[in-house]
Amino acid sequence: MFGNKMNKIAKYSGKGDADKLVGFLNDRKEDVRLAAIDALGKCSGDTPFNAVVPLIHNPDATVRIHAAGALCSLKQPRARTYLEHQRALEKDAGVMKAIDDALAHIQDDQN
Repeated sequence: MFGNKMNKIAKYSGKGDADKLVGFLNDRKEDVRLAAIDALGKCSGDTPFNAVVPLIHNPDATVRIHAAGALCSLKQPRARTYLEHQRALEKDAGVMKAIDDALAHIQDDQN
């Protein structure tokens, strides 16, 4: 079953089907949730952005790291505001690095 979910995530990611990927964000398996976050970063539009933004404030540092990466991959300048806000609050060094990397990438994309 687990492999089947990962296959579905890969399939939906390839199609850019953010609506179906969002359904995996509440899966009980962490690897499935993280794969869904990463896959949403490969989609476009408001649905993946709106699904990932709240995750940058998730209590789990690993989720925040993946959310920062996904926001970076979405290449939407408006992600900068959410990342900067979380950067000001962040205490985890790994998350801070992920946010800094995302902010640097978003900055590079705007130039």
